[in-house]
Parts: sequence; C-alpha cells; structure tokens
Amino acid sequence: MRRALMVVLLVALTAVAIDVLGDRTQNRPDWTPPGSRTVLTFDVDTRRAEQPVGEAARALWQVCGLTVPNQLVALEIRAGGTGTGTLTPALGPHELERITGCLQDATIDRVRGDVLSVVDEPAA
Repeated sequence: MRRALMVVLLVALTAVAIDVLGDRTQNRPDWTPPGSRTVLTFDVDTRRAEQPVGEAARALWQVCGLTVPNQLVALEIRAGGTGTGTLTPALGPHELERITGCLQDATIDRVRGDVLSVVDEPAA
C-alpha cells in the first residue's frame, strides 16, 4: 500500500512539473495597440576581420527579426555597426525578450549584438 502511494505521488509530481515547464517555455503572443511602434537601437561586434561590421549588423537583424511577428518599418545601419530597427506594432514583453535574447546570443558565428535602447512610441 505504501509503495503504491509513493508511485501515485511521484506520478502526480512529475505531471505538475511537466505542466509548469510547458507554461514557462511556451511562446506567448503579446497584445499591443495598433499604430504603436518600438524603436530598438543595437550595436554589433564581430570577431572576423574580413567581415564588415555593417554587413554583420544587417545579417544579425535579418535573423533575429524573424523571432517576432512585428513588421519592420525601417532599419538603419550606421558605420561602426550600430543599428536602429523600427517595428510596428510595438513589441510586447515576450517579443522584446525574444529579440533581445537573439541579438545578444551568438546567433551568427563570431557576431554578437548588444541592445543599447528600446523606446516605445504610442499610437498616434
């Protein structure tokens, strides 16, 4: 009897742990007001001397921009690898976390980004 109770308890705890883990790793949609936008400024560093940093910044944005459903309105890459992407509608908290994580991870070999600022602009 005691052994059966331990098995049931272990199965119940495993089910709860799987459910909690599923909730924490699920990709949740964010709601933001139509017409709003986010201006995200980032800087890129590359460890390849032969690859221009501006080209690396554009490539990193192209890859990381796919992690969010928001539409890219404008992308400006300045000399030195600093870029500004404008997305509409504004990024929600989950979307911001996804794109920031992508930019800061080693998504592209020897290219790493750093988010400098995030400015949300409300709908007009």
